[in-house]
Amino acid sequence: MKPLPPNGPLRLAAYCRVSTDKEDQLNSLSAQRQFFQKYITEHPGWSLVRVFADEGLSGTSIKRRPQFAEMIRRALDGEIDLIITKEVSRFARNTVDTLQVTRKLKEKGVGVLFLNDNIDTRDNDGEFRLTIMASVAQEESRKISERTRWGQLQAMKRGVVFGNQSLYGYTLANGQLTVKPEQAEVVRLIYHKFLVERKGTHTIARELTEAGTRPPLRPSGAWSSTMILKILRNEKYCGDLLQKKYRTTDYLSHRKILNDGTEEQVLLRDHHEPIVSRERFEAVQAELAKRSGEIGDKSRFSARYWFSGKIRCGECGRSFMVKRTRRANGTEYQRFVCRGRFDPTVSCQMRAVHGPVIHACAQRVLQELALDGEAIIDSLLRELEQMRSAWQEDSGGMQRIQQALQRQSDRRDRALEAFLDGSLSKIDMQRMTARCDEEIERLRAQLAEIERGKEELRRNTGRLTEIRALLEQELAGGDTVLDEVIQRIIVCPDHFIVEVAELPVRFLVRAGGNGTGRQYKVHVTECTIIPDHVE
Repeated sequence: MKPLPPNGPLRLAAYCRVSTDKEDQLNSLSAQRQFFQKYITEHPGWSLVRVFADEGLSGTSIKRRPQFAEMIRRALDGEIDLIITKEVSRFARNTVDTLQVTRKLKEKGVGVLFLNDNIDTRDNDGEFRLTIMASVAQEESRKISERTRWGQLQAMKRGVVFGNQSLYGYTLANGQLTVKPEQAEVVRLIYHKFLVERKGTHTIARELTEAGTRPPLRPSGAWSSTMILKILRNEKYCGDLLQKKYRTTDYLSHRKILNDGTEEQVLLRDHHEPIVSRERFEAVQAELAKRSGEIGDKSRFSARYWFSGKIRCGECGRSFMVKRTRRANGTEYQRFVCRGRFDPTVSCQMRAVHGPVIHACAQRVLQELALDGEAIIDSLLRELEQMRSAWQEDSGGMQRIQQALQRQSDRRDRALEAFLDGSLSKIDMQRMTARCDEEIERLRAQLAEIERGKEELRRNTGRLTEIRALLEQELAGGDTVLDEVIQRIIVCPDHFIVEVAELPVRFLVRAGGNGTGRQYKVHVTECTIIPDHVE
């Protein structure tokens, strides 16, 4: 044990944490408090400053643990001499955070004592042993995260709904959605106003606010156009369930971004009671597409919204929004600004981009595709044709899988019959049926994979044919081609990455502009194809 300070008792703080807020875990938290209070009072010359405790919070990041943050602040301010905690995993599961915090504390003369791990950062080998234990804790956190995500995915496939009570029109309880009659009527009214009365989202929001209808999550506030759009686009209102719309970037930061297909999504049709009919929902989606120019409409919406939802931030992953600024002479210009800059939890510092620069990047990529796109598409179509031939030649493979499925089903039936006849014990029957069920599930997964492959083949073939036709159009002829071909533009600090719909190529584009007003000129200095892994 370290010697006591000559000028008085050693001032101690204790830290404890549980990672969920369930009742049994909170009981554990109470027991930890009592343990530390008793432990400190049993040591003469120790004085308890406070027991700091975080409830229901993960240890992978220190940013979201207010009690932990306060304890460290007070220690750095000289109010605490020693921190004790039961083990490294309670302190933090992030190796970098653990080492950074303990080093800062050590610089101020504050030690950390991990009781169960027998580590004292004031010892000469304290940091060495702490690094090992912190790495073990971080790896365990990674494994827990993977197991949790796998379990959630399986539950989603069974139809369990994940989320909170933010979905307007439904109540979520025990993983199931139940219609709220009063709010459901408002949802139907929104669909009617948009589709039948041909009103815009701003108008619908204003009318609902004026009528005194309470909006989602803020009863005393006003409806917004964004709220209306979310309701019009949400598949849950026609009875379908799409889960994993967002994905967690990593298990340490817990930051969520839009799931762009990187992780598997779960779509279940006719999952719960609908509020609007499928026909009405699909009609609204078609109308939304028409109004935003997504089906080649040459109306006023087309030139304005070809980029809708396609401009993304390379730093935080958020979408860019359009900001329009009026000049002194009355004219306007538009800039694209990352939404993360307006979110205090993100505080993104990505640059803003002038509208003409974005448009020039997209047009330059189209010009490159006009030169090389035909060769790319011809190559892909040849590959798809070879795949189609392979599917046709291997049609017997599907038949063999179906025959194997039938055999496993027959074996399962025979095991059940033998159990009912008394010639097979219950344990043997359960073992045999479990093996059969496992094999049946595996074979069904193979069939589903084959069907998905066929559908993907059909879709890709048709889509490539459409893109070829689009590239044959006059490139200066409008934004319909941009909307169809440009899938995403990622804004990076000194360049752009332009992704092309359905083609396995991405372009690195460097562009900028100078001047003001009508004298503003855009210069594209580079446009090259890059491998998929380059960011």
